[in-house]
Amino acid sequence: MIQMVTPDAFQIHLQKLPRQDETAIETIYALGNGHFGVRASNPLQGNSSHYHGQPGMFVNGFYDLTALSYGENYSGYAQHSQTICQLPDPRFIIFEIDGIRSDETPFDIKVVDKNLDMKTGVLFEIFDIQSPSNKQFRLTMQSFASHADAHLFVINYSVSALNFTGPITIIKQHPYIDQQIQTSVDDMRAAQRDLTLDRTFIDSPIPTMLISTRKSQLALIVAQQALNENTMQPTIVDDLPSYSKTVDLTAGITQSFAFAYAISYPHQLLDTTLTQAEFANSAKQRLTDQSFNELLNASTAQLAQFWQSSDIDLQGDPTLAQGIRFNLFHLYQAAGNDGRTSIAAKGLTGPGYEGHFFWDAEMFMLPFFIYTQPKLAKQLLLYRYQTLPQARQRARELAVKNGVLFPWRTINGEEASSYYPAGTAQVHINADIAYAVDTYVRVTDDQDFLLQYGYEIIVQTARFWLAYGHWATDTAHAGKFVIDDVTGPDEYTAMVNNNYFTNRMAQNNLSIAVKYGKQLRHTHPEKLIALDVTTAEIDQFNRAADNMYLPFDTQRQIKMQDDVSTTKPLWPIKTTPRNQFPLLLHFHPMTIYHYQVNKQADTVMTDFLFPNDQSAQQLRRDFDYYEAITVHDSSLSRAIFGILAHRLHQSDEAYRYFMETVMMDLTNAQGNTGDGIHAANMGGSWLSLIYGFAGLGLEKDSLNLSPELPSEWTSLRFNIWFQNRQLAITITQSAISVKLLSGEPFHFYLNHQPVSLTSDRLISQLL
Repeated sequence: MIQMVTPDAFQIHLQKLPRQDETAIETIYALGNGHFGVRASNPLQGNSSHYHGQPGMFVNGFYDLTALSYGENYSGYAQHSQTICQLPDPRFIIFEIDGIRSDETPFDIKVVDKNLDMKTGVLFEIFDIQSPSNKQFRLTMQSFASHADAHLFVINYSVSALNFTGPITIIKQHPYIDQQIQTSVDDMRAAQRDLTLDRTFIDSPIPTMLISTRKSQLALIVAQQALNENTMQPTIVDDLPSYSKTVDLTAGITQSFAFAYAISYPHQLLDTTLTQAEFANSAKQRLTDQSFNELLNASTAQLAQFWQSSDIDLQGDPTLAQGIRFNLFHLYQAAGNDGRTSIAAKGLTGPGYEGHFFWDAEMFMLPFFIYTQPKLAKQLLLYRYQTLPQARQRARELAVKNGVLFPWRTINGEEASSYYPAGTAQVHINADIAYAVDTYVRVTDDQDFLLQYGYEIIVQTARFWLAYGHWATDTAHAGKFVIDDVTGPDEYTAMVNNNYFTNRMAQNNLSIAVKYGKQLRHTHPEKLIALDVTTAEIDQFNRAADNMYLPFDTQRQIKMQDDVSTTKPLWPIKTTPRNQFPLLLHFHPMTIYHYQVNKQADTVMTDFLFPNDQSAQQLRRDFDYYEAITVHDSSLSRAIFGILAHRLHQSDEAYRYFMETVMMDLTNAQGNTGDGIHAANMGGSWLSLIYGFAGLGLEKDSLNLSPELPSEWTSLRFNIWFQNRQLAITITQSAISVKLLSGEPFHFYLNHQPVSLTSDRLISQLL
């Protein structure tokens, strides 16, 4: 029997978690590597509804289409939803005892323990199983998604008898293709689509299947191999390619079987069909002469590099230390790393939000990768570059004749939002992506990326603002550039004029188009010629940015969320029963839109993103006003309010927000972890630590650190990359030290005071 590892800061032990339902546990212990993810479900379930759970594997970028139905189908409406496919569970195993199979007659299965070792990426599990003939045995599993080879999922099964001696048959096969088990879902965030996949078994020495979608016409190949320490050979069981072996169990003797799955990238069905023999051969070669331990050692070595760059060592609160590592581990598991995919709102851990990519990826998750995994961050931004043609087409569908409009929710780059007031109208996503490109370039100094990809994204999104906005002629906005009929991040306020967040982000988008345009004019004028960027256009960008209208309530002295936001009645938050939150599940949108009530941080997001825009007094007024009307029905909200509370030195409130952010999925605080992790919130927990308590920010041509730790902590240690240098930062209650681990000497700022750092010098300063 495999012994469980003693829990520590890198262990997620089931016995230490609050009581959770099965689907939440499946999510928490899901494994992935950016290419695919596998839920930690009951390994006997398969597609049987006799067990309670939602098993499945999700491959990044592998989706099918379903037609969207409208009572009135207007021009420009999204026509298809894109839904990530819930593929057959590679954990699935069949046991047969006394002629009774576990996939035909339910066996009783009890979870004894689970433990996720985040250092190695291995999930350890123990189940006690009883057959209908009352024979009991223990199943112990080890599994991991390889971080050395993105195509591999590896699993080891060990069985031992508990109350009998006799034969048991182990069968590894996949008798079904439609994994999704239908459940009653009233939450539109967890919408289920009826997808039908096709499967063809390929002639190969090992069980190999081609899985394809019917409408998107995508395909991938999944091959299964018994590893070389295993004597099981491929066979045919019930007309299906399988592995099958009957062994005699004896109390105290364990029988083990290891398997690996090779999962290809998605390709067009026609291309995959024509070259399926090559795909199958590649899969077999990937799995030949490999042992479980050899594959694990390679994966663990790669994961060690991740932790070396990305770990956060927080001393003083072991629960939080574990929680932040859990969040970082899941972020890494979720991030597409091929330049063709991004990070879904639920990562690769569940079907929530249909596997769509939102603004979350750039605004909440990308900063973590920019500072700790810059090569991976580049791949995530390349996904947006690759989808520029679809974004250009989307702008034309909305009769915007210049620039591009990135979709609000998507997988393939096309808009998939069926409710445009809270979808397509969130045009701020253009500026969000441009902001992320600018942050990446400033932090990494990757001028090649700027030249080849980044500036095109920035200038094409800037062109959209000139085409969609306009110069006002009315008295209230005379001489100002305005942007009407949009929705900001707060989805409880839709289709407004001059949403503050949108206008401020558009202003920044235009400004960086000017900044980099002037830079490239001197260094690479041919790039401006290739993009048809003229001096006159740059002047237009500059004029619109300088004259962008930003609504302000002179009576209350606060930034207004939009032109009329403060004139609406206040939602009675304190008297609304707790069981009526989130509001979007209990009230018609028009009812919510009638009031001042915020789903999440909106205007105050700009206070976070542009800290130099206001004084401390202005920040306090904005924070107090908007905190009072925000219900945090979005998981994205608390991190931002927590960071701003920290900047205002409201330590108790900042700490409360941070606790809620870090532990959201481990405690299932939102009640829907079963649909998948809250990936943006996980990114928000990193922002809270590093942008908040460590006080990291960009200043001039470098960075600044202005730390202030909660009294509960003794120290905070982390590494970051900045302009091809790696820095080791340690913050205590009384001092901060910064050490240059690699790269050239440079200058930066501590509490906004310049300091110089050389390779042989450790900067230490009392706080």
